Parts: sequence; C-alpha cells; structure tokens
Amino acid sequence: MNDVERKSGTKNATILMILAGVFDIHLGYQSYLLPIMIPDPFQTISGTTMIVLGVLTLCVSLIVWLQKSWVTIIIAGVCVAVCVALVIFGYYLMIIIVAPIHVIAIKQIKRVNEHSEWHED
Repeated sequence: MNDVERKSGTKNATILMILAGVFDIHLGYQSYLLPIMIPDPFQTISGTTMIVLGVLTLCVSLIVWLQKSWVTIIIAGVCVAVCVALVIFGYYLMIIIVAPIHVIAIKQIKRVNEHSEWHED
C-alpha cells in the first residue's frame, strides 16, 4: 500500500467518525429539544448524554487523523458507549445506523495498519 492509499484509508475513517459524531450530536439535540413540548427530565438527560458522546466521537476523529496505533480500541470503546446509551434511552433502531459506521471505520484503520506493517518487512 502506497502513501496515497494509506492517506485515503485514514481520510475515510476520519470522515466516518466525523459523520458518526455529527449524527450523535444531532440526535442529542433533537432529544434535548423535545422537552420544550413535553416537559420530561429524562429527555434532557438523554439529549445531553448523546451530545457529550457526539463530541467525544469528534475527538476520536482527531485521533484517527493523527494515526495513533491504539485508535481501533478507542473507536470500539466509543461505539460501545454510544450503543449502550442508545439502548438505555430506548433508541434501539439508531444502533443500526451508528454501529456500522464505527465498524467500517475500524476496518479502514485495520486495512491501513495491515498493509503498512506488511510492507515494512
């Protein structure tokens, strides 16, 4: 794998993580706005939690961009945290959107790391 393909894989993973972060923030913002019509502190808590996890996902995208070796563990951890929060707050179907984005990002990073280690020998 040459430098162009490595940068492309890293760029794809970074874009996917930014997309996941923006989606989490949007979902949190929508949950945060819902108590305006229906006063419910649970929706405020779920919205705030999803916004925080979205910001955390955006921070992980920076780590992906910097190409740290432990980034796959961090992506998996954030994916688990987001999926657990979605299950706790009852947004089960959103896992269908969030989890594949994280899995594809991990596959992109692993593909970049496998090829770079294979060619260094």
